[in-house]
Amino acid sequence: MKLLKSLVSFVVGTIVGTLGNKLIGPFGAVLGFVAGGVAAWWVVARIGIFE
Repeated sequence: MKLLKSLVSFVVGTIVGTLGNKLIGPFGAVLGFVAGGVAAWWVVARIGIFE
Protein backbone atom coordinates (compact mmCIF):
# COMPACT_ATOMS: atom_id res chain seq x y z
CA MET A 1 0.00 0.00 0.00
CA LYS A 2 2.92 2.32 0.62
CA LEU A 3 3.89 2.01 -3.04
CA LEU A 4 0.33 2.87 -4.10
CA LYS A 5 0.38 5.98 -1.92
CA SER A 6 3.64 7.01 -3.56
CA LEU A 7 2.18 6.43 -7.00
CA VAL A 8 -0.85 8.61 -6.24
CA SER A 9 1.41 11.37 -4.94
CA PHE A 10 3.62 11.14 -8.02
CA VAL A 11 0.69 11.29 -10.46
CA VAL A 12 -0.90 14.29 -8.75
CA GLY A 13 2.47 16.00 -8.48
CA THR A 14 3.09 15.48 -12.17
CA ILE A 15 -0.29 16.92 -13.15
CA VAL A 16 0.12 19.97 -10.92
CA GLY A 17 3.71 20.40 -12.15
CA THR A 18 2.53 20.41 -15.76
CA LEU A 19 -0.06 23.07 -14.99
CA GLY A 20 2.55 25.14 -13.14
CA ASN A 21 4.89 24.85 -16.14
CA LYS A 22 2.23 26.17 -18.50
CA LEU A 23 1.34 29.06 -16.19
CA ILE A 24 4.72 30.16 -14.82
CA GLY A 25 7.43 28.26 -16.68
CA PRO A 26 10.16 25.90 -15.49
CA PHE A 27 10.17 27.29 -11.95
CA GLY A 28 6.41 26.74 -11.81
CA ALA A 29 6.89 23.14 -12.89
CA VAL A 30 9.26 22.41 -10.02
CA LEU A 31 7.16 24.30 -7.51
CA GLY A 32 3.95 22.67 -8.76
CA PHE A 33 5.45 19.18 -8.69
CA VAL A 34 6.60 19.55 -5.10
CA ALA A 35 3.38 21.21 -3.93
CA GLY A 36 1.20 18.67 -5.74
CA GLY A 37 3.13 15.74 -4.33
CA VAL A 38 2.92 17.03 -0.78
CA ALA A 39 -0.78 17.85 -1.14
CA ALA A 40 -1.59 14.42 -2.58
CA TRP A 41 0.36 12.66 0.17
CA TRP A 42 -1.44 14.70 2.83
CA VAL A 43 -4.89 13.97 1.37
CA VAL A 44 -4.22 10.24 1.09
CA ALA A 45 -2.93 10.14 4.67
CA ARG A 46 -5.79 12.29 5.97
CA ILE A 47 -8.70 10.33 4.51
CA GLY A 48 -7.06 6.96 5.13
CA ILE A 49 -7.34 5.53 1.62
CA PHE A 50 -5.45 2.30 1.03
CA GLU A 51 -4.98 1.41 4.69
